[in-house]
Amino acid sequence: MSFKAGILVVRRNGSYKDIPGVRYHFPKKLYLNDILALRDRLVLLYEPRRGGTSESSGGRMGFVGFAFVDRVWDDPDDSTHAFLGYRMYTEFIHTIPLSATTVPPKSLQNAVRPVSFMEAEEVVRQGLLLQPSEGIRVGLVDAEDLIDTPERRSQEIVTNRLVRDASFRFRVVEQAYDGRCALTGVRMTNGYGRAEVDAAHIQPVANGGPDSTRNGLALMKSMHWAFDRGLVALSDSGHILTVDRGLDLTVAKLLPDDRRAFLPEAPDLRPHHAFLRWHREHVFKGHALAATG
Repeated sequence: MSFKAGILVVRRNGSYKDIPGVRYHFPKKLYLNDILALRDRLVLLYEPRRGGTSESSGGRMGFVGFAFVDRVWDDPDDSTHAFLGYRMYTEFIHTIPLSATTVPPKSLQNAVRPVSFMEAEEVVRQGLLLQPSEGIRVGLVDAEDLIDTPERRSQEIVTNRLVRDASFRFRVVEQAYDGRCALTGVRMTNGYGRAEVDAAHIQPVANGGPDSTRNGLALMKSMHWAFDRGLVALSDSGHILTVDRGLDLTVAKLLPDDRRAFLPEAPDLRPHHAFLRWHREHVFKGHALAATG
């Protein structure tokens, strides 16, 4: 077997300094050599049952996404640990159990393991593409770009930007926010049932942001425009921040009186503090003194 890919075990709300879609924290003594061997290679991300907190029910016990290993660097605060940086990080729209793949169970005995590229690519296909027979609520997203077809068998799904963009929109608009704007709570659809909201990146991909649900917000177009131009932002706790001047009054009136955003209940779907902080520091044009509250 030719090992051209790998598996990383990731834990939901674990004790490591992971940032979803950005970096993976690990003890050097155990995994440094294995991770260096996977540099520039495709890795599947597997979430075990163990690793939850009091705020979650634990891991999903399946493959939850993929990425390419980018750079590796030492943890400046802990010489015994290091970080792995992700490239082209993409979450699956399905959690793929090990039993639905040809990946051998022994591949999950350690947190970092090699696996063949063919096996890894098939897991990616299952995680990103929908079968034509699968029931999809009509309208919220354009699911056509995610439908598996015989023609796609010859494509490199792992590098297909069209599929990854459609997957991001599906996960943010359909799965996390149910077609509802995170800043106004408004849920509008057109005559065909398509949600009016956009899947907005909090930290843009062009600025190093990943295609992670926790780096996404469902925003109606006027709010997407205002968010991208720094007229509105979010505190770590989901409080809506606005500029003192520059936000049109008719747009401001759409915001809730208590200025609380409409965010998913599940902690692992809510915006990550690292991305919200980046947006406040690099995009927001107002004051964010109480941004953590």
